[in-house]
Amino acid sequence: MEYPSGPEQRSPESFQPTIVRPPGLEFAMGVALFGMVLMVFFMIQSSVFIWGVLKHSPDLMAKGFSLDLLSDPRMEERMNELVFNGDLVAQEALWSGLVCTLLIIGAVRLWKRNHTNQFLGLVKPPFKQVLIWLGAFIALGILIELLAYLSPAFRTDFMQKVIGSTTNIVWLVIGVGIVAPLFEEFLLRGLLYGSIRHMADEHASVALVAGVFTLMHMQYDVTVMLLILPMGIVLGYARSRSGSIWVPVLLHMLNNLVTVVMP
Repeated sequence: MEYPSGPEQRSPESFQPTIVRPPGLEFAMGVALFGMVLMVFFMIQSSVFIWGVLKHSPDLMAKGFSLDLLSDPRMEERMNELVFNGDLVAQEALWSGLVCTLLIIGAVRLWKRNHTNQFLGLVKPPFKQVLIWLGAFIALGILIELLAYLSPAFRTDFMQKVIGSTTNIVWLVIGVGIVAPLFEEFLLRGLLYGSIRHMADEHASVALVAGVFTLMHMQYDVTVMLLILPMGIVLGYARSRSGSIWVPVLLHMLNNLVTVVMP
């Protein structure tokens, strides 16, 4: 399972590596890289958020930044007030997503070299696969919307708060609708999925990545996260069966763009 990023219906022989490496080592390297990217992601998001809070708070900006400022009651108050601010959410998603997507591509290029495209799934998907998974994803989306309509427990006002506080919807569309799903798919259905496939089969890999995908959306209530899990599973199989990262990227972008536009 050295470079298992093509369509999963291919024969096992197609997954044989050109250079034999211990699968456990490859898996460990992939998970370590995943952790490093995630750390950089949170550092950038935190930095952009703190800078944005200061820009929106002239009284705090006048004090200048220091680590002591983070424990200032006024700073804590402003951070709580602006955590759903649409302009800050857009900037966080934009810069953290762009930097970390490039980091993933560059790091995997150094690691996998000529096998980068196959490992990450940077190949053109069959058009039939695009249509199949687009249909499956739309059907799932309709089911989720129906559940949200029937039960308040499955509803969330997160995006309403974000959109209601933005002053530039274009940046929100770019950051949340385009860059964020691009990064998440490269991180999860690209880097993490390919790393886990060194040690696990298709179904276990899809399930594990879907679980991580769900945990990465802890801004939502637990009941809403339960609806995110099946989305992660569909995105995972779209990746494994098409052999291309671009199918889940397309579906994920479609979901986020609809989420931004509909409210």
